[in-house]
Amino acid sequence: MGLGIFIFYFCIFIIFFLSSRKKGEKLNYKTILIIPAILALLIFMLSVVKIFFIYKILMVIIFGILFLITYWHWGESIRRWFS
Repeated sequence: MGLGIFIFYFCIFIIFFLSSRKKGEKLNYKTILIIPAILALLIFMLSVVKIFFIYKILMVIIFGILFLITYWHWGESIRRWFS
C-alpha cells in the first residue's frame, strides 16, 4: 500500500513537471526525477505516518524552513548542481 502511494504521487509529479516546462527547453533529468521523488516521499510520509494533523502541518513548516535556510546558504552550489 505504501509503495503504491509513493509511485502514484511520483508519476503525478513527473507528469506535472514535464508538462510545466517550456516547449523546446532542454530536459534536465535531475530536476525531472529528484524533485518529484522528494515531493512524493513527503506526501508518502504524511499519509503513512499515523500522527495528529497538527503535527503533520508543523513537520511541513519545519521542513520548509530548513529547506529555505539550506538554499539561502548553499543556493549557488545547488543551482550549479542542477544545471
